[in-house]
Amino acid sequence: MIRTKLLYTLLMLFCSLFVLLLGCQINELKQIEELLDNGKADAAVEKLVEYLETDEQNPQVLMLLGKSYNELGRYNDAVMQFEKATQQYASESKKLNEVRLELASTYLHIGDRESAIRLLRKVQKSTNNPKVLQKVIELVGDSYSIKRLTYGDSDNYSPIFSPDGKQIAFASFRLDNGEIYLMDLNGRITRRVTYSTDFNDNSPAFLHTPDYIFYSSDIKDTREIKLLIQSSGSTPIFAGLNLTHIHSKVTHNVIPNSFGTRAPQASREGTMVVYESNVDENLELFLLEFSELELSQFTPENITPKRITYNETDDGSPSFFPDGKRIIFVSSRNDVNQLITIDIDGKNERHFNPNRFDCYNPSVSPDGKTIAFMSARYGDWEIYLIDVNGKNERQITNDIGRSIHPTFSPDGRYIAFVSDRSDAFHIYLMDLNNPITQQDLVKRLR
Repeated sequence: MIRTKLLYTLLMLFCSLFVLLLGCQINELKQIEELLDNGKADAAVEKLVEYLETDEQNPQVLMLLGKSYNELGRYNDAVMQFEKATQQYASESKKLNEVRLELASTYLHIGDRESAIRLLRKVQKSTNNPKVLQKVIELVGDSYSIKRLTYGDSDNYSPIFSPDGKQIAFASFRLDNGEIYLMDLNGRITRRVTYSTDFNDNSPAFLHTPDYIFYSSDIKDTREIKLLIQSSGSTPIFAGLNLTHIHSKVTHNVIPNSFGTRAPQASREGTMVVYESNVDENLELFLLEFSELELSQFTPENITPKRITYNETDDGSPSFFPDGKRIIFVSSRNDVNQLITIDIDGKNERHFNPNRFDCYNPSVSPDGKTIAFMSARYGDWEIYLIDVNGKNERQITNDIGRSIHPTFSPDGRYIAFVSDRSDAFHIYLMDLNNPITQQDLVKRLR
């Protein structure tokens, strides 16, 4: 009886010690993951290499080390660690697929598409988990059906939907300078809006009446177009803001051409416009209110800009939330360009998506639940979606070239975006009601 109690006590002691050690291990690996998430891949590698000296077959450590090597651009080292992890996870299908996805992504980074597709076929055949299959789709192409709207050798950019969702206003360089046009959702040009041969007009926005378009106009100093991703307050770009009647072509200069006044975005009701402008050698956000103005009688004296942000780093590329009370914008205050939210009165500023990647061009869905944005990762520019709570990030474009300038349709069904996957920059329409199916995936992987 005494011996039994002693064995039981020793067993409980052993179990408690095991749980304690396991808890310490989990906590230590979590801290290493946080280093990686905060862009400190070098420090993560150092700790993981030390960890492997005592536990060289730990697959979780091998996975983290592979991810860390990827962040440092050491792709061949990453491949080696992921391959070791696949051996350790051979009997755990869920973890094995997780490693295979990381390894396939790394193969794609180094241009070994054949090895990547081979692995992704294995993942596709081994699971019906929609989240896993979605990851496979993200690696081999766009997540939803795509329709190309513009053609030709000239760049097309800055798309925005009309309030009724039936047209898209956009800028095009087809006439040796940037002008604003309207097209329907099949790509048929319905109207040319601006006629300003000495300027590059871009970033159109509809106001509360569909007869007026608000836009940015840059002084033309070269025959090359500059597609706006994120401005810099230190870059000498002279631009102003204009208001044009779509039918009569009567144009009002709202903000005169000055140092870096660009990227206007209208609220959902079209009663407010937020834009970026250079102040104190960096960009800040400003607000214009149009709700009480008769636009046909507009003069610059009718309106006074209201400043929203006061920072030492650039704040730009703003976009309204549907309620018109908050704005999401891009700031470089954390060394990388990140998404920040703020109330239109300049209060309640919050870092929306802390990560280690540059993020640009935010656009909020009409229901306020989803943010579309472009992010530069691993040498590629693609479009992502993320829930408004900062979770559930997913990539929705993946093709050759760069994808930028996402914008939602008023009903939330479509995203219009710009891509140079066909050499010049063209505008594409993505149907969020028509996702890529498993059958489509099988065809892609063939």
